[in-house]
Amino acid sequence: MRNFFALFLVAALASCAHRESPAPAADLVPFDQRLSQFAVYHNARQAEELRTYFTKDAIVQSPVTPRSAAVTQFLSALAADPYAISFSNTETIYSLPGRAVTRSAGTASSPGKFTLKETITVDWRLEDGYWRIARLRFTEWPAIIGTWRKSGLKNEGSIELRVLPGGSYVVYTADDYTMPAFKGRYSLEGNKITFADTGSNNPREFQPVEGSYLFVREGNGVSLRKVNDENTWRTERFDGAWAAR
Repeated sequence: MRNFFALFLVAALASCAHRESPAPAADLVPFDQRLSQFAVYHNARQAEELRTYFTKDAIVQSPVTPRSAAVTQFLSALAADPYAISFSNTETIYSLPGRAVTRSAGTASSPGKFTLKETITVDWRLEDGYWRIARLRFTEWPAIIGTWRKSGLKNEGSIELRVLPGGSYVVYTADDYTMPAFKGRYSLEGNKITFADTGSNNPREFQPVEGSYLFVREGNGVSLRKVNDENTWRTERFDGAWAAR
């Protein structure tokens, strides 16, 4: 009888201790504060701290990974091409046990490259006792947004075309990423994109005329078909299939 009473008392105390134990402190941090701290680590490029904000299988859409990517790929792209991000007016769309979705007004900027003000949606998931980002995405961008690569002309090496959110693009050649060979602005009309170079690393190749192409997503790449273009450098190279980088 005494043994039974002792066991009962231990079980009761353990149950009380379990009920009274507070949830991990991180669970009580509001989502807007989480995003503010996320932005601090992001803008300081503190990769390891930033990684802890994501679930193990998280995917990220961003100006440097516009087609969505795993966290490792996103962090690598951010290190190579940094930009600043901020969140404001965060609202919770829904919150369920173990998962939630928030929507914020987001600003992403890189001096001399782009400044974007768009809605950012974050899918949250409770993992290891903490709310972590399972998916971060901007508003849906056109299919042409992304980084595309194809072979150049004979002995020229590869060409990389980066169509950035916000209306700008850059072109790298011969696997040289120290400085864009060309940079410019683009406009969209349905599935037609019109390019206009605004600068060139080689002034002799600068041709400030517009060129229009139809684009179609094909598998993991995109196909460009010339509509009209008087820029001879683009005409000889842009038409055809491009692979996603």
